[in-house]
Amino acid sequence: MKQDLRGKRSNGNVYEYRTNEVMNVRKTCKCGHVMELELRTVVYAKKVEIRNVPVFACTDCISYEVLQPVKPDLKECISKLGEQPVKQDLSFGKQNELADLFHEQLLAWPDASDREMAHHMQQAVNERINLLLDIMGYAQKSGDEEWIETTERRLSQLSGFVWQAHFSNAV
Repeated sequence: MKQDLRGKRSNGNVYEYRTNEVMNVRKTCKCGHVMELELRTVVYAKKVEIRNVPVFACTDCISYEVLQPVKPDLKECISKLGEQPVKQDLSFGKQNELADLFHEQLLAWPDASDREMAHHMQQAVNERINLLLDIMGYAQKSGDEEWIETTERRLSQLSGFVWQAHFSNAV
């Protein structure tokens, strides 16, 4: 496992991307070379490590692209940390269902091809949605508004995900 400490500046803060795991999922970079989907640790403000963020990385032009469906939750997570965060280590899977499923599937199927991973992910997404719908039923029966809201948020992170929409130009 390699460690990549190149940084990118945004709003005056430096973000570092460190490789955790590489998946056999690819797409074409703007430069024409291959980008691989990696679960990376995003280091924010040199104090906060956010683990297992799905990021496409191109080793040729050294560019990074956060997987589009998880980007809003990563922005929200960083926003909540503020400009002067305390030192901490977070798992992005606790913030985003899709990131959690990518991590689980990578651990379960480390050598899966693009097609195999597409199948495993779609199956995992469907199973998680079914589980969350069951949980929603219990939350509604209990009348727990916070539980309902949390479950709705988790469902929304998965319900719109279509593999082909994000990996259609995979090589």
